[in-house]
Amino acid sequence: MKPDHYMSRVSGATYDKRAWMLAFFLSLIAVMALSAALIFKKNTVQTVFLIPEINKAFTLSNGQYSPAYVEQVSTWFLSQTLNYHPSSYKYQMDTFLKHIDPELFGDLRQTLLQEYEDIQKQRRSSTIFIQDVVIKGLSAMITGVHEIRIGATEASSEQEHWYLRLTQRSDGLVTLADIKKVGEKEYKEFVNQ
Repeated sequence: MKPDHYMSRVSGATYDKRAWMLAFFLSLIAVMALSAALIFKKNTVQTVFLIPEINKAFTLSNGQYSPAYVEQVSTWFLSQTLNYHPSSYKYQMDTFLKHIDPELFGDLRQTLLQEYEDIQKQRRSSTIFIQDVVIKGLSAMITGVHEIRIGATEASSEQEHWYLRLTQRSDGLVTLADIKKVGEKEYKEFVNQ
């Protein structure tokens, strides 16, 4: 073998060795950087829900609900409560009670059963036409026109304000913790907080 040819092969092998060592160290640095990023990364989980009864997508990031989620769940609860007919009330009551905070369940169930008897006797139906929703954290103030009918006759039609408060369940969804009709003073206090 000629010395020039031998020296050329030796320098080529040295170059290949250095290139592979450089690639190895760059890969090692990249793996260490990614490992450090995973170790120090803030655990962020974002879940996007879209349910048939819900008309906007909403998110849950790090246990924080988007206002769109709170708004839609609150309006669903209010609709389950105030949009009824004697023939649908029992089903709506049972569906509604599945999503109630356990502390409210007993008293609210008793109230709804008494209401059911009155609704059947009077053939009373109710509808809420939502006009505005204000969200603060897991609380909502909903304004709407509430119409009540006795049989086929309109008994009343008034603008009302309803306060709803939600609580987080262990599975990430929410339950209803409070629902009540409020006056103009409470409404203004909530909106101006």
